[in-house]
Amino acid sequence: MYRTSNDLRFVKNREALRRAYIDLVKEKGSGTITVKELAQRANVNRMTFYSHYDTVDDILSEYVDGMTEAILGASAEQGDIGVEALIKAATELMQQEIDFFRLVSKSNGFEPFRNSFRAAFRRIFEEELRRTTDLSGVQLTIAADMVASAVTYAYLDWLAGEYGDLPLDDLLLSFRDMLGRFIAS
Repeated sequence: MYRTSNDLRFVKNREALRRAYIDLVKEKGSGTITVKELAQRANVNRMTFYSHYDTVDDILSEYVDGMTEAILGASAEQGDIGVEALIKAATELMQQEIDFFRLVSKSNGFEPFRNSFRAAFRRIFEEELRRTTDLSGVQLTIAADMVASAVTYAYLDWLAGEYGDLPLDDLLLSFRDMLGRFIAS
């Protein structure tokens, strides 16, 4: 679990810890980062780390949650939470740290990231399906899970380079085609 605050010192330390986490993952190529090395890299003490997070994995969860809120906010402004808008917004938000996200999407040890990403997509698709269909209750949840799982893992595979140099627009066309077939049947 992570904590939030608008206190300037808290925000500064959180940003330093996130930057240190990203840099260490890129250097080590894995998710095996200790609190000690993270605190040293961020130039904070261990107690500062624990005032923000319970575990190192919480940094990535906070990052994904922040991206989810940004996507939902942008989508609400535009009135569009469709697959294409979601993927484009996610990619845009990840662009500054795209090497980090590519590494995380293909490396072992980052299952919490994949789970957080899928949960974020599920939340977004649940909102979209609630708005655009007559599904409710468990049917809504199942439909959102199915779409989120398919899109998440295909997107993460694309991000990891599993589809070669497939352009993002081609991936989006595939999503549109496959989801159209799924929804139509």
